[in-house]
Amino acid sequence: MALRLFEGNDHAAAYLQYRVSPHELICRIMDYMETMMPKQLDLAVDVGCGSGQGTILLAPYFTKVVGTDVSPAQLKMAVANSIPPNVSYRQCPAEELPFASGEVDLVTAMTAAHWFDRQKFLLEADRVLRPGGCLALLSYSMDMELEYGDVSNALNDICKEFYAALLPFRNPYLGSSSVKIYSDMFDSCPYPDKEWNECLRVKRITPLSGYIGMVETFSSYQILQQKDPAAAERLPNEARTRLMSAMKVSSPDAEVTVVVKYFYWLACKP
Repeated sequence: MALRLFEGNDHAAAYLQYRVSPHELICRIMDYMETMMPKQLDLAVDVGCGSGQGTILLAPYFTKVVGTDVSPAQLKMAVANSIPPNVSYRQCPAEELPFASGEVDLVTAMTAAHWFDRQKFLLEADRVLRPGGCLALLSYSMDMELEYGDVSNALNDICKEFYAALLPFRNPYLGSSSVKIYSDMFDSCPYPDKEWNECLRVKRITPLSGYIGMVETFSSYQILQQKDPAAAERLPNEARTRLMSAMKVSSPDAEVTVVVKYFYWLACKP
């Protein structure tokens, strides 16, 4: 079964504000597609698109891009965001895409496929993809790192404690490793032309408050917030205070480099 999460208005707004837009991954996807099916870029479908940060990055490459999601709140944020004229959004489950068989050139799922009914989704992606079409699934691990002068190691020790405090609230549907989820999906994909990439380090300069905000969008933090609101308020406040102390800054607006560790796989339908 698929899970429905990230559907509150506040969470959808935070998702749009803090989640990373994976420009580098889009370049990898398009390079792969160029080798597999050059000049055939009519329709891309971004499944589980959330607030559309990744969806709009596909717009320069395709005649038409459609983002799909089950969450009305996420899609409301996506539509409210500035969108190119060739991008639109549809509300539907990942396992029931509103496209004809063999209609789609690219199916993507960016930091979303782990919530799907994974085997049903793979079958549905195969149905809508045309021969020569590509499937691209990507996500990142929770263990983001921070870089700041000569105190990066100290900051990352604090970050590790932050993540460890959230680990008991990890959704059991995800198991112990998101990487394994995607690796298992990769192994189950029958396409002969496919490639697995374990880690692409994507760096973004952001205020410290933006890093904290990103962690607060994680499902484990959202579960903590539901179960123990006081602890959910205390935990990021303590992490923020300790990080600021290690950085020797007085404001959470101080900028740090956040390193996000993406993993992804690409496959071409024969």
